[in-house]
Amino acid sequence: MEPSSRQTLLRPFLSRFILPLLLAFAGTAFAVWSFRASLSATAIVCWLLFLMVLLAAMIAGVVYIQRVVQDLASVHATIHRLATGEVTPSASLQTPLFQPLIASLQAFDGNLAQHTAFADELSAGKIETHAGQQQRTDALGVALQAIRDNLVANRQEEEQRHWATEGLSRFVEVLRAGKDLQALCQDVVVNLVRTVHATQGAIFVADSDATGQESLVLQACYAYNRTKHLTQQIAPGEGIIGQAYLEGATIHLTDVPDRFVRITSGLGEANPRHILIVPLKMNETVVGIVELASFTPFRPYEIAFTEKIGENVAHTVSSFRTAETTRRLLGESQQQAEHMRSQEEELRQNQEELQATQEEISRKYNLLFQQLTELNHGSKFEQLRSINATKKRNIEYYFDIIRNQILTFAEDKMMVEAVKAFRQAFDQLGSALGEEQRAACRKSVQAYYDQEFIPRISDIDQQANVRDFLPEDSAALVLQQVYIASNPHPTGQKSRLHNAGDGSDYGRVHATYHAVILNYLEKFGYYDIFLIDPVTGNIVYSVFKEVDFGTSLLTGPYSKTNFARVVQQAIASSNREFVRLIDFEAYAPSYNAPASFIACPLYDGVTKVGILVFQMPINKINQILTGDNKWRDDGLGQTGETFIVGEDFKARSIARGLIEHPDDYLGSLRKAGYGEAVVRQVQRTGTNILLEQLKLEAVRQSLQGVTGAHRGLDTRGADTLFAYAPLHIPDVHWIIVSAMQEAEASERINSLR
Repeated sequence: MEPSSRQTLLRPFLSRFILPLLLAFAGTAFAVWSFRASLSATAIVCWLLFLMVLLAAMIAGVVYIQRVVQDLASVHATIHRLATGEVTPSASLQTPLFQPLIASLQAFDGNLAQHTAFADELSAGKIETHAGQQQRTDALGVALQAIRDNLVANRQEEEQRHWATEGLSRFVEVLRAGKDLQALCQDVVVNLVRTVHATQGAIFVADSDATGQESLVLQACYAYNRTKHLTQQIAPGEGIIGQAYLEGATIHLTDVPDRFVRITSGLGEANPRHILIVPLKMNETVVGIVELASFTPFRPYEIAFTEKIGENVAHTVSSFRTAETTRRLLGESQQQAEHMRSQEEELRQNQEELQATQEEISRKYNLLFQQLTELNHGSKFEQLRSINATKKRNIEYYFDIIRNQILTFAEDKMMVEAVKAFRQAFDQLGSALGEEQRAACRKSVQAYYDQEFIPRISDIDQQANVRDFLPEDSAALVLQQVYIASNPHPTGQKSRLHNAGDGSDYGRVHATYHAVILNYLEKFGYYDIFLIDPVTGNIVYSVFKEVDFGTSLLTGPYSKTNFARVVQQAIASSNREFVRLIDFEAYAPSYNAPASFIACPLYDGVTKVGILVFQMPINKINQILTGDNKWRDDGLGQTGETFIVGEDFKARSIARGLIEHPDDYLGSLRKAGYGEAVVRQVQRTGTNILLEQLKLEAVRQSLQGVTGAHRGLDTRGADTLFAYAPLHIPDVHWIIVSAMQEAEASERINSLR
């Protein structure tokens, strides 16, 4: 301990204890000296002895007090080291007075070290670790364990959503394969059993015999005793399966009786204890039943997944039946045509009869082909409705996933800490920048705008001026200079820079969090991810680092964009569960390409610390609509496609013609009366979103909330079959349409004619 600190601690003892004793000693000595003439020699000796003893006691007291003060200084130093986070060695004490306090401090230090190690494990992503034994009064340990439990729960929830998404993608491929009904059911039951980890499975499809008697016929089974089930038919209402068919409701048995179902292997037999029976429903109509058996309970998300797959299977089964009916009618019509031709030869013997017969045949031919055409159109409409309904469910499900993803990501403690760290580092950038440095940053950023950004955007808009885009805020200039202008990676790949190496706090924070957020973006295919300061509206972080990086969405050059509007709504809202999707608009930082955003707040406790924003992935949406550019495999032939339209009658998805035959598509735009500026913009951006208007009757009907089918002219004047429906996606008013040209839909009928 330093002398000054020791003197500070010793001064109260001197003033309150030693000085009074010295004054008493001096007073006693003065009294003896004053009355020495009246005292005897013996009394004087006694007084002197008393004074000597008193002086010795004072000296011993001073020594003891010094030791106590030294021990107190050691305790003070130990507490100071604990407060600053240093490792606390054992203190050397001269008296036992403070030994219990030192022992308690050392115990506290050990407990704190244990909690620190546990927190380091959590920050390293090892959430399987445990905090160890904790007392109920150990609030820090209990809180750390609660954080770990929340992280485990979030991971499990994310794994379940990922499992459901992968399973849905797998079944899309299974249902899209061109197979007969029995082979399709076999593939479905095999994949479903493996996906939900069941042990047995079977699919029954409703059918009617010649008398009209309805029954459930086994189409496929997996791991059952096939000799038992090959010819099995179940009447509606018979047993649990028949009852599920009548009620149209899922049945989940969790305590199955013995001998209800047996699982046989080379090692013996066993009874599964859990049975799941799910109806295959299409628009509240049950077309079949799927039955699954398992040794382990079916979890809620597995049941929901099975019900979702059941809807898709029901639509596919319906499409199979429609196609079979069409093939049967075509076969019958061909037989009738052959029969008519044979009669025609016989009628040629008589000219008058020939003429009359020819007229009759012509009338019958026309009536027959009219009926065939109507049946074929009905079949194609059903096919388009089925395709449109499937795409509609997939799009709505995908947007539900996006909402759940952004909410889950916003609840992640790492994202809360990240936005707080980015905000603090961002605020330090501008204050530490001198005028010369600011001028250098501005010059570097302006050079990038002149050489890269302005030429690219001026290809579309000749009026672009650097003054309309260049930021004035010092922090924004620094960030754009480091992460855009001086970034060695080319435009469109600025996200590859993880550590700028500039030694700033922002660079350290960016190096810490960028890789994690970039990995999340690449995993789910988003265009960009942003973190926004809820007070200033500053974009404190962006994955792809476009020219809006670092600017304020409240006062900056992009404060009037749809991006700024959705962020301003998130800032103004006091709802912790606020999520808002905003429709596509041309966005200048993305070179006037159409952009849509979804935003939600980030909370630390009750405090709103940031706004999380995803820029919507146009390519992912188009993959769902086009079947990954496999229109023929989806049943849309050479001319069919599925597209989305907004309430302004403008496209919200990329046209098939632009993807397959861009030159022909651009030519058709010119013929339709679009100006050269629009055609050039479609060519440059590679998208017709917000550029092509689709003022069709099908679009008008579906924008009014109607689901149906319609035959009419498309925007190029071609006779076309349409199936349409409104999309139920919160915050936007979109509709979905599946279309195919009538010439292709009736190709076989016309060939037969």
